[in-house]
Amino acid sequence: MKKIFILMFLALPLMASAQTKVKETAVPRSVLLTLEKTYDSYKVKTWYQAPGQFIAELVIDGQNGRAYFTASGDWQYSAFPVKMDECPVMMTSYFNDNYLGYRVKSLDYIEEMSGDNYYRMTITKKGISDKDFEMVFDTRGKLMKSNAPDPDAVKREYYTQNNPDLKDENITSATKTERSRLRGRPAPKVDEPQVEQFTPCEAAVANFEKAIGKKRCKSGPTWVNRNGEYAVAYYTDKQKVDKEAVYDINTGDAVMSGKLLPKERYSNGIMKYLAEKFNGEKYKVEKMVVYEYNSKFRGPDGKKPKPYTYVVVSQKVKGVKEPKFIRMEFDSKGTYTGLLAQPLDERDVQ
Repeated sequence: MKKIFILMFLALPLMASAQTKVKETAVPRSVLLTLEKTYDSYKVKTWYQAPGQFIAELVIDGQNGRAYFTASGDWQYSAFPVKMDECPVMMTSYFNDNYLGYRVKSLDYIEEMSGDNYYRMTITKKGISDKDFEMVFDTRGKLMKSNAPDPDAVKREYYTQNNPDLKDENITSATKTERSRLRGRPAPKVDEPQVEQFTPCEAAVANFEKAIGKKRCKSGPTWVNRNGEYAVAYYTDKQKVDKEAVYDINTGDAVMSGKLLPKERYSNGIMKYLAEKFNGEKYKVEKMVVYEYNSKFRGPDGKKPKPYTYVVVSQKVKGVKEPKFIRMEFDSKGTYTGLLAQPLDERDVQ
């Protein structure tokens, strides 16, 4: 594909209206010649015609896309649909952190005639919505252009809708309290409700004692409810290695175990992926945990799932005191498999 250049945004429509499927014989020779000059290797699946425009639905380097040409034969741009996990972390984190209650309607990687390349994301509110918004990110994932609602307004609306008891006066009061704190005045103490400690089922406790117990456990365990699905025992073994024992919250059967890796044992493949993904940005690996399934555990397909690695990365955000956390999973070979929006449980990095 074309060499990627520094992005300079030009507003171009991604979809032409009133498209009609046509045969290649109906496509002007100037358009066909321009396509040959634009890409070295390609396969056209279908040609479409729109007012003043011809569109080639094609495959380039195994990737499906569309190339847009004027009727006189000038190449305008090409659009290639991509998945969220194929995009820069900065870009996916921006959407996940700021647009609660929204979904991604379409996501494309754009190549323009000028040599400019960028990602174009179309989002819309979840549920019934007749309005779409577009955001443009450069090849590193930095937001360049957007007509989406203000992120603060989106968060306010989202939390208000999901917390109907939250009134404007409460928000105003909280703001005044924060201002008092910043001026050096002591903020009023707020009584926080006591959270009841999680108690796992007897079978989970018995299985932990049988497999690990005091013989292998230096400290712990601390039991945690993980999303109502697992009972997790956090403990430190005799070698001072922090570990997890994960059980089915209902049956108490052993599901998998996790081991927190020291920095010197971080996966080279994963560290290389992170270096390429963040592309010169500052970041810190907060934790890397390797999970292995119990020998008797079987997945829905009747097979034992392969081990995987869970990684939490932090980044400092300008003007924000607390860092931003990015949570990722990798398969047994160190290949990235997905992005997690929330912590695993209350013991995870918050």
